[in-house]
Amino acid sequence: MSSFEQMYREESDAVYSYIRMLVRDHPLAEDLTQETFVKAYRSLEHRRGDSAVRTWLIAIARNTTIDYMRRRKPWQYVKLEAGLQVSGSGSNPEERAVASERLEEVEQDIQRLKRPQRECLLLRRVYGFSVKETADVLGWKEGRVKVTLQRAVRQLEEYGYTREEESDHETS
Repeated sequence: MSSFEQMYREESDAVYSYIRMLVRDHPLAEDLTQETFVKAYRSLEHRRGDSAVRTWLIAIARNTTIDYMRRRKPWQYVKLEAGLQVSGSGSNPEERAVASERLEEVEQDIQRLKRPQRECLLLRRVYGFSVKETADVLGWKEGRVKVTLQRAVRQLEEYGYTREEESDHETS
């Protein structure tokens, strides 16, 4: 198996999930994931090794998705179904229903954030990227990532979230 095939096997689910959260459309996310890996394959020989493979691929996925959305329709961002999973194992149906309703509320509130705040929150909190990795994906300086995440957290607090719910670790 080639190194590209191995990279695809290891990272395709993460790339698809990221794109799916952005476009909220399964078939479209599959198409954009495929396009992302085609672009990655074409630029593989030019890849600098200064960032992790996943960071590099998510940056390509982000740019591919943004290009598509600019051509096709207005911004639609962040459905957290892949990142905020409703606990299913061991939960009774009532608990799952309550968790599912809560997830819908969270998704709606995150949709209310400005696009840069949503992107930053998604990368830092759902994907667990470091500040540096998030800055690399977004093409920002690390300070901007920290400030944008703090603003997103403050906005979510205004919507009624507490730091415990939101799990505050924006400085790492």
